[in-house]
Amino acid sequence: MTGKKSEFLGLFNQNYPGNNSVFLHCVIHQDALCKSALNMKPMLDAVVKLVNAIRSRELTHRQFRDFLQSVQSEYSDVLYYTKVRWLSARCVFERVGQLKDDIVSFFHDKLCSAECEMLEDTERPSDFAFFTDILCHMHNLNVKMQGKNQFIDDIWAHLKAFKQKLNLFAGQLAKNDFLISRG
Repeated sequence: MTGKKSEFLGLFNQNYPGNNSVFLHCVIHQDALCKSALNMKPMLDAVVKLVNAIRSRELTHRQFRDFLQSVQSEYSDVLYYTKVRWLSARCVFERVGQLKDDIVSFFHDKLCSAECEMLEDTERPSDFAFFTDILCHMHNLNVKMQGKNQFIDDIWAHLKAFKQKLNLFAGQLAKNDFLISRG
């Protein structure tokens, strides 16, 4: 659709050489929009490392699932993060957050507390919750923008509203007000 020579963009520019049109490749790639604005990589890497510590070794993974069953956890496992579906990070962060105490207990029982340092960080405990909330809001934006009969003006309105929401969050964080709703 946006090829510079043979697809729509190329043909349009060829037929209307003096146009002032702006072409957007894809406005719903939040990973490109938000990863550049937020330094999410350290937190994302820490969560992925934690999940991989549980899931990448079959014995540890089985022991973790058995541990969750023995403590009668609401969940039976942690979720894998996949780069292909970037917003899957939201589900991974939420599940790790919901299993935080169980994960910490599991690693302490195994004498591997280094694995869960990120969850026990008392210096910046709100970072994890903040990124989980932001990912939730990004997911909601993504769902709105992919709805049926969405035209560019609708998508633009969703993006403007999301930007206003981020400005509101920034103001709240500046005041150390960490109560961000997920609505």
